[in-house]
Amino acid sequence: MSSNNSSNKRVRRDTNTMQIKLSDLPEGILPKIASYLSNTSCVSFAISLFDAPTSQEPSTMSKTIINASVEGWDIVDFKDIQDIFGRSLTDDDIRWVLLCIDAKNKTKSLKSTNCIGITGVGLQPLTGSTVLERIDLSLVGDHQNPTITPEPPISVELVVPILNSIIEREDNVLVHVQLPKKWRIERSNMLTQFLQRFDRVLNERRYQCSKCEEICATDVENTMVCWREVEVPDIERYGTVAMSCYLCKKNFCSVCDFNCEGTRFCCMGCEKFYCDECNYVEFCQGDCTTFYQASTCTKCDAFKRW
Repeated sequence: MSSNNSSNKRVRRDTNTMQIKLSDLPEGILPKIASYLSNTSCVSFAISLFDAPTSQEPSTMSKTIINASVEGWDIVDFKDIQDIFGRSLTDDDIRWVLLCIDAKNKTKSLKSTNCIGITGVGLQPLTGSTVLERIDLSLVGDHQNPTITPEPPISVELVVPILNSIIEREDNVLVHVQLPKKWRIERSNMLTQFLQRFDRVLNERRYQCSKCEEICATDVENTMVCWREVEVPDIERYGTVAMSCYLCKKNFCSVCDFNCEGTRFCCMGCEKFYCDECNYVEFCQGDCTTFYQASTCTKCDAFKRW
């Protein structure tokens, strides 16, 4: 009986010594495993194996695993990545992910949905990007009110230099920037100067209007990016890109705004520009007198509420 007990103990010990962790597998196997996973699962896989916490530099293997997914990283919404962490993302988290995916050279569209705790320093890996086309820094989801209480810590001083580094590149393709409501209310000189530069960049590209096929050239009164201090009644347009639809990305010139009713409008709820093909808004039938009545009438429900 004693001999059998000794034998059983030896078997259990041998079994325990044979247990293998994922991190013990040959490195060549891990990217193959990751190739069957979604983008966000690859991030979770890499962090759990190698790079927790994200305050350290990402390892070569983490980069390999995260980029093994067939989905690619053209479009990134940090809302999806936040679900992995189960908490609000930090600047370290964002920086780590952007470095891992080589966002400077791969990411075309970036959203910072729900990243209400960041200062923006984590966006540093995007510096000088020539592939980024659209970046949404509003910190809220689609069709959500951009007002956040308490005000988020995201900083003009930290983020605007990164945006400037992008539009200063002759081969940059940035066409749309959605800014935090906090910045658009404060209207700092640094932000206004960036908006002026961005407006010039867009004008110089000579975009063709999707409606009338004319060149979207603007004059002193009609800019592609709203940077003037003058407020338009009922609409907080300062700091918004007014030349294109947020959803379909089609461009519209100022001529169409005056000649064609409802070509584009600024939603009073989320303060983003849409074309009437994506979000049709009927003109108010009440006692509305403002020029922008299709999108700002508060006396009836004629405009679409989000």
